[in-house]
Amino acid sequence: MALLPVSISIGILCGLWFQTTVWVPWLAAWVGYAAWASFYYAGGDKAALPKSIAANAAGMLQGAIFFWLWVKFGGGNMLLLSAWIGVFCFVMTIEGNIPILSAIPGQFVGAAVFFGNLGAHKGDIWLALLNTAVCMLIGNLAGLLSAKLPDLFKKKEVATE
Repeated sequence: MALLPVSISIGILCGLWFQTTVWVPWLAAWVGYAAWASFYYAGGDKAALPKSIAANAAGMLQGAIFFWLWVKFGGGNMLLLSAWIGVFCFVMTIEGNIPILSAIPGQFVGAAVFFGNLGAHKGDIWLALLNTAVCMLIGNLAGLLSAKLPDLFKKKEVATE
């Protein structure tokens, strides 16, 4: 039952996040949840926060650049699209050698969420990028909060002399 405290924390915060997205429809619950998962993949602690955010941001930005290049130069050529995807995935993976981008799945999550969110914004790259960035930042911060909340309920050790 070691996961019970963090499970309660995550359950409550996920419900609150979803309700927030109902009140503020511009926010996308699933985008925040994806970033939350990225945070836990990166280690689920204070040190994981910058790694997850950086990886998500790199994936989103590179996804936006990829999409823009595809629209400008790719046309409808599926063979070219396949090659572009290969290069794009290579870049996201090799960047894992950079310590702040070492949570490679976070980059793939950032890119995938950007592409998924792009449709909701009718192909508007800048609006999709802004919305994705805001929701992913909230998701990462919620991840940190969900990891820290259980600490508030741990028994304090009394120092004995």
